[in-house]
Amino acid sequence: ILLHGFGASTTYWRETMSTLSKEGYDVHALDLLGQGRSSKPVPAKKGVDEDSMTSSSSSSSIYRLYTNVMEDKDDDDYNNDEDATSSYVVEMGENTDNKVEYSISLWANIVDDYARHHQLDSVVLMGNSLGSLVALSAATGDFTQSFAYLAGRTNTNNNNLAGSEQHQQQQQSRVAGLCLFNCAIGLNSRNIIKNKEYGPIRRALFGGLFDTLNALIFDNELLLRYALDNIVTKELLKEALQSLYVHSPHRVDAELVDSFYYPAKSGIDASVEAIRQIYTNDAGLTPMEYHEKYPALLNVLPIHLIWGLEDVVTPIDGDVGTFYCDRVANNRGGKGNTSIDVVVSGHLPFDDNPEKSHEGMMRWLGRKVVK
Repeated sequence: ILLHGFGASTTYWRETMSTLSKEGYDVHALDLLGQGRSSKPVPAKKGVDEDSMTSSSSSSSIYRLYTNVMEDKDDDDYNNDEDATSSYVVEMGENTDNKVEYSISLWANIVDDYARHHQLDSVVLMGNSLGSLVALSAATGDFTQSFAYLAGRTNTNNNNLAGSEQHQQQQQSRVAGLCLFNCAIGLNSRNIIKNKEYGPIRRALFGGLFDTLNALIFDNELLLRYALDNIVTKELLKEALQSLYVHSPHRVDAELVDSFYYPAKSGIDASVEAIRQIYTNDAGLTPMEYHEKYPALLNVLPIHLIWGLEDVVTPIDGDVGTFYCDRVANNRGGKGNTSIDVVVSGHLPFDDNPEKSHEGMMRWLGRKVVK
């Protein structure tokens, strides 16, 4: 199961899906709730006319993805746009009018539901950036504790906790391995404050900085709306993505740009809410905290890191990269089940340098997971 990062979708897994499928793997890729082509729930606001809200924010949308692959597509799936040799219409999920609190636990719960619904008894979770944390939460079953806590606030029955523990054990037994591409530190960057080397003054300074940025920018709905409406263009997105594709910037094509652009533009209210929450909600556990909390599982579970050497978003010499490099170099956990490949690429090694990234991925699957 492939899990994308912030603002992305299944589209940028194109080479990974192809590589795994050709080797006979059953591949699933999800657009996480609030991102990509999935629904983006938006809370109802007082004083807003329900009909106008439905028309402006809660309607489903369609957009064209450009691709060079024509196989398995009916002629009706394509239009006759003169600027593209092949294009097809993709419909996005309806932006329903519901209140959702975005979190790593929420997405991990969705991944678990998906695996159980499709009766996937043995799965390898692969995540990029934020998606890596979703994979860690789903693999450890940590999300069950979050939802048991929420249920416990309204229901004091101890069966909630017992049920969550059983569910957690079932989820842990389902996951056969983790492959993490440039793992993030949290739902947002606020988790850098948890660095154990920081003193109280430094933590306070960083906390104040994040509070200020949230107040001025990320929790400012009017500013976010203006940015999405008037500043975000395809040209701007293309330049931003090329800065992440250090090895192969030419791979930032129209298909990739569209996969970021149209979901963001579909239902501005819902997009603003998703961005606002992701930047301002609780950042959740860091990867280091998952390992501290679940050593018995994560010391034996095969874990492979693939890291872009020139990534500026989650640099290899940052907190998370340093932790995993040390874990591999010093065989932390004593089992030797964590490995890492460093490739020449930016934040998205699987699509920026797919040949090298997938070489290590397939080698790991063959040696550690499929024995």
